[in-house]
Amino acid sequence: MNQLQLRIIAQDFKSAHEADNRTDLVIAARKLVALKAPLGPQWAQVAGAVYRWRELDLAIGALKMWADQVAPKEAADFQTAAYLSDAGVMDRAREYLRRVPASHPNPAAHAYLAASIEFTSGRLDAAENLYREVLRLEETNGRAWLGLAQVGRANSADLARMETIADERRIKPEDRAFIYQSIGMVKDKLKDVEGAFVALQQTRTVLSAAREYDVLDDRASMRTAMEWGHGNIEKLAQRPPLALRKPIFVTGLPRSGTTLVQQILSAHSAVDGGKEFGLAVQLEATVNGFAPNSVVKFLREGGSVAFLRDLYLRLVQEREPGGGAFVDKSLHLSRALGPMSVLFPESPIIWLRREPLDQAWSIYRTWLGVSIAAWTLEDIAHHMQLEDQLLEHWTRELPTRVLEVPYRQLVEKPAEWIERITTHCGLEVEAQQFEFHRQSGSVTTASALQVREPINRRGIGSAEPYREFLKPFIDAYEGRKG
Repeated sequence: MNQLQLRIIAQDFKSAHEADNRTDLVIAARKLVALKAPLGPQWAQVAGAVYRWRELDLAIGALKMWADQVAPKEAADFQTAAYLSDAGVMDRAREYLRRVPASHPNPAAHAYLAASIEFTSGRLDAAENLYREVLRLEETNGRAWLGLAQVGRANSADLARMETIADERRIKPEDRAFIYQSIGMVKDKLKDVEGAFVALQQTRTVLSAAREYDVLDDRASMRTAMEWGHGNIEKLAQRPPLALRKPIFVTGLPRSGTTLVQQILSAHSAVDGGKEFGLAVQLEATVNGFAPNSVVKFLREGGSVAFLRDLYLRLVQEREPGGGAFVDKSLHLSRALGPMSVLFPESPIIWLRREPLDQAWSIYRTWLGVSIAAWTLEDIAHHMQLEDQLLEHWTRELPTRVLEVPYRQLVEKPAEWIERITTHCGLEVEAQQFEFHRQSGSVTTASALQVREPINRRGIGSAEPYREFLKPFIDAYEGRKG
């Protein structure tokens, strides 16, 4: 290919990137990789741009071009390990990281990535040692303190040190927020109710100015989701060929037991595994909207259900290889059930429900990403009300596909509910599902520690000591509606 054609493709990539056009950006990036375009250091930016759209293999291909042309191999290998870890592909992430000297890109960053891989793989002793190595090198690293708290290995000396560091001016706001969250989690474990709640409030104080809950956006998202119903799904849906892999959708609020159900189902011999794939946004970007009229417009303009389904399954395959069923328990999946049902109209839906006060407290006490971590108790109440409305909507519209699972009943009568869940998914119960906690796969959610042990009732009534502090949630949840 001549230089003019190469420049045209590079310009196509740049234009698509600036326009936030996922489809055109991926097409152009594939052409650049296939041609081994001489982009030099720009390959790192190409990798970042395509990984933003969850194109894992394509991002890794771009990093290989980066290493082949200009970058030190350890730089490409480290970034590859980071992408794989973020995507939940821990065995491959560990393999790439082992190729990288512990000094690259710096000892603390290397140790932190290694710690994250070990934690999500259930190797808690190794994770603790690595988190402590990070803190030896960077005492104000909030993410490492949170990792130590999540592993459950933070002790009284650690707590005292965190409380001292959190008040120091040199610390960055996000690190401070992570440390307050860690303090809250440790004090909660120590039954220091007031101390835990005050620390968690501090997390919100640090983050809230930059990351406020958008009431209007959340409500608009719910209303778009509720434009879908049995009628328009049935009109647009196309059943996939029998040979294709099919998802089992598990949804519910964060901290409602979705990871527990994912692990129970993943233990079945006919299920390859599961993750929070987070791929709905890729489909939405391809369609240019998730409302029914957006999907209709996409199809009228030459798009197809098969194209969208193949895109989704390809991205899943990059993260969870196999040929069988798999569990998709992505956050906010309740908002994407309409389009997902067009692609997979027979896939079962498991919806977890937890008692509201325990649910709210668990959300509040657990670091859940850049948005939810800043939510107030009133924000959590409003979001929960919207999800309640969505559950009512979907159980009415798709009554045979949606199985509502009360978390309390699941942990109090596990044999009964494991059978009901498995049967709802068209499978026969297998003995190893009752030993789900013995699985060796990675768990990348906030429940990574809990699902490494048998089902227990510790989460039942966990909010009761905090009832007085949770009154803003109670008043908001029992009062105004979404």
